[in-house]
Amino acid sequence: AEKVAKQVAAMRAAPSGPVPGTPVASLAEDAAAATTKFDNEGLLRLDATVSPETAAALLAEVNATLARELERASGGGGLPSDAFGNVYCKGNRYDLKLPWGGVAENALREAAVNMRPFLERAAGGEKARLCEFAALVSDPGSARQPVHPDTNYRRDRCVVTSFVALQDVESDMGPTVFIPGSHTASAHLAFREAGETGGAALAAPHGVATLGSGDATVFDSRLLHCGGGNASDKRRVLFYFSFEVEGSDNPNSAVSTIREELRGKVTLGDLLAA
Repeated sequence: AEKVAKQVAAMRAAPSGPVPGTPVASLAEDAAAATTKFDNEGLLRLDATVSPETAAALLAEVNATLARELERASGGGGLPSDAFGNVYCKGNRYDLKLPWGGVAENALREAAVNMRPFLERAAGGEKARLCEFAALVSDPGSARQPVHPDTNYRRDRCVVTSFVALQDVESDMGPTVFIPGSHTASAHLAFREAGETGGAALAAPHGVATLGSGDATVFDSRLLHCGGGNASDKRRVLFYFSFEVEGSDNPNSAVSTIREELRGKVTLGDLLAA
């Protein structure tokens, strides 16, 4: 909590605003511009990545799956690792591994097809492997996470992650905070040298991902970001999926949040071929 408080104080004076979006349909005309923006900023917002109907159906499935898995865990021993991943600030926050088939798989296929012109460029082509397939659930009272990257700095991009809102994400629901451009060596160095509590990286402008249902933020796993605290009376659910860039060195490939029967088995090309 002390680290988070110092980070919040360091970021308070920095310029801030909503992450600007572009309709996912625009990728058909100008995927190159979106890819260049992603290369430079490590972040892209794509609106209407899945339909409102798909988002609503998946939200219902996530809520039912979470209830079922929490019931299974109620006998003690903690949350089972076959269904839950590791997440910062676990209180009232869950990282739920999604089962293949049904609504979740259909939502992934819909998003992959809609994002295809961008994903093929950003993730290195159709051989990119699905390495995360899950839902982040933030209930009322969940605390703000510390700012962090999902992957410590390395020279080349290794993972492209998409967070898809399954309901509107309003400002009091703990939207994700991103620091555009912080996927670079200089930003990571500044972050570490300031003890991850200040310095140039946290003084840079940041974006707040308030989203409509079905909208997505897509980010380079090296990008500095954090989930906000949920001060509302509503659950916030983000469907997320990640692709490992073909030929890259992903240090988290063995522990990323995906069910073991899916690990290394599904490619972007598989999703686009159906």
